[in-house]
Amino acid sequence: MKNLVFIGIIAGLFFLISACADYPIDDKGMLITTRNQCYMSMFELLGPDNRTVLVSGQTVIDTVACTVTAVARFGTNRTHLKPYCSLVTDAIVEPEMGTWVDFTRPRKYTVISGNRQVRKEYTITVGLQGQ
Repeated sequence: MKNLVFIGIIAGLFFLISACADYPIDDKGMLITTRNQCYMSMFELLGPDNRTVLVSGQTVIDTVACTVTAVARFGTNRTHLKPYCSLVTDAIVEPEMGTWVDFTRPRKYTVISGNRQVRKEYTITVGLQGQ
């Protein structure tokens, strides 16, 4: 019985290692897969207190035109915001999000597919509530 368990563990490790070897790794340590889908599905902006500054239900992501239009609450300082987004599986975004950014003018982010062959440049525009 112990030998059977040992053989099962060895076989499982073999399959796990061989499955990971099918995909190369990019310069950031991310797997390069066969997925060619490339889109942003959610966008969020956080203020200095790490709370959302966006008006609920006012963010529009157009995956055809590659635009994001968001509305920040009245009085938000758009010069110091942290963007975050959700992407389709295996895609990445450049430049990386999660750092302080000035959104007083439109910003451009590139979404890159899992196979790293499809690139879509999104323009993100943040307006103020009441304007």
